[in-house]
Amino acid sequence: MKIEMARMAKWCSRIFFQTIFVFFILSLCFASDLTLLRTPSTGYQPQFQVSGNKIYYVWHEYDGPFRQIFTAEMNRDGTGWKAEKRTSGQFDKVFPQLHVAGSKIYYVWQQPDATKNRQIWTAEMNIDGTEWKHVQRTNTPVDKQFPQLQVVGNRVYHAWNESDGKRRQIWTAEMNIDGTGWNATRRTSTSFDKFEPQLQVIEDKIYFVWRESDGAHYQIWTGLMSRDGTGWQAFKRTTTPFDKHNPQLEVQGGKIYLTWHEADRPDWRKAKYQIWTAGMNIDGTGWQAIQRTKTPFDKYTPQLQVVGDRIHYVWEESDGKYRQIWTAATNKDGAGWNPEKRTASRYGKYDPQFHIFGNKIHYVWHENHGPIEPIWVAVETLTN
Repeated sequence: MKIEMARMAKWCSRIFFQTIFVFFILSLCFASDLTLLRTPSTGYQPQFQVSGNKIYYVWHEYDGPFRQIFTAEMNRDGTGWKAEKRTSGQFDKVFPQLHVAGSKIYYVWQQPDATKNRQIWTAEMNIDGTEWKHVQRTNTPVDKQFPQLQVVGNRVYHAWNESDGKRRQIWTAEMNIDGTGWNATRRTSTSFDKFEPQLQVIEDKIYFVWRESDGAHYQIWTGLMSRDGTGWQAFKRTTTPFDKHNPQLEVQGGKIYLTWHEADRPDWRKAKYQIWTAGMNIDGTGWQAIQRTKTPFDKYTPQLQVVGDRIHYVWEESDGKYRQIWTAATNKDGAGWNPEKRTASRYGKYDPQFHIFGNKIHYVWHENHGPIEPIWVAVETLTN
């Protein structure tokens, strides 16, 4: 469903004034029902989650000299956008994540202290936006990056990478949902840098993925431990002489599904980054990785979600001048890859995220408009 600008422009302009609410601008129409909306907010690396009849967002944005945490909510029908600045003061606050659980929203981000070492901060608020509370969770004199979180039951689980003075290691932490009982543990100790850990809690296990240097290139590693923190295991999953970045995972139905972007040459400076996917059994057997793209354009930050018997993907891809949004889906066995370019405007689009909820696919990303970075959202009907 590529954009057909010339044929659709007249029709889109008429429909726009009849259907869209005042806070948004409908920019483009697709042959499918994909609808794009520019929000009134600006910022970087937005994250979101659909819950009930609402969509909840978090991102970081400059307030002048420093980057602050912003949150927003809107109705699933695209109305009622409401954003609020949640932090203030000195020190950049970046890479926020969120998890909506029951009547609360839980957050985590990284924020430097006076020594310029980035620390882990968490926050929570009621789902109606009241009673925001934030807490610095770490204070050791080493740098920490890319925290993640998941809420399960009455516990909040975290992962991040942290310097040991020479190399980056994987750390995990857990706490009670009331904020008490914070307990952090270093999980790795090898003399190679590790970045971008992701986690997913399933029943009594926590599954992890990250990228780790082998001295020449970054490889995909996975990890596993019990929810009580015992039984840590780590496994190197790739060995090829190509750099791999931004690994993601989803565990479902006895399988672990993964995606990342990977250089197509040993020298990353001469390479183009391609989309890769992989799958394995939940016990770690049966690893299979597949290169999904081969075109001479860079592709970054793939995300995935498994729904029914399909695996859905989204990523950003250069068209030679600007980054565009692309999507694809496969069967669970990996067959039927069908990539589609979903945008074509003359603005770079970055860090796309998506969430399938019911029969709708919701998206968010930010666009480079020069002095500002508008946050965009989109929605379409889920089809097989």
